[in-house]
Amino acid sequence: MTIAPVFYTASIYVTLSKAIVFFAPDLSRFKPQLFYWIFIPADVICLVLQAAGGALSTNSNGSNDTGVDISMAGLILQVVVLVAFIAVFSDYMIRYWRSGRMETFSWRMKAFFVGLFGAIVLILARCAYRVAELKDGYTGDIMHHEGSFIALEGCFVLVAAIFLCFGHPGLVFDRQAPRKNVSDTESTIPTKAN
Repeated sequence: MTIAPVFYTASIYVTLSKAIVFFAPDLSRFKPQLFYWIFIPADVICLVLQAAGGALSTNSNGSNDTGVDISMAGLILQVVVLVAFIAVFSDYMIRYWRSGRMETFSWRMKAFFVGLFGAIVLILARCAYRVAELKDGYTGDIMHHEGSFIALEGCFVLVAAIFLCFGHPGLVFDRQAPRKNVSDTESTIPTKAN
């Protein structure tokens, strides 16, 4: 369960980058490739910190909190990275909505973006739970509540995976319909030459 969200978030970063290129790269404040060139390495760093902290904790007799501190650094960094990604994702979607191009979206396109957004929010909630769980180390109170672990760790990751089924690019990138919708909309938007 520790590494699963990293693969989910990586797929979301790449999918959103490709969606921006496909729908409206002109509305993005950043080059779409930066989404996965920045966020995927950041997630890998988070994973390495969590794994290193876990490894140090297993070799400790409990008197040394270095492993817990390193794991916490990885989890907190992961929360920061996810919040930054959600901010950038939201900014793009707001700019897209304000451009008027979203009016041509079919229900599948809306489900696609809702699926991606829902999955990333659930993964963020799961990571925030992990921070709270580990804040008092491996002997903390939250660490010993199996019900909250199942709900906030396992169920959140499972529901995020279900959201990603709705956010699957194969349901949207039909190669004809979205491009036709975008070009129809763009034909009504004045260009710089006009």
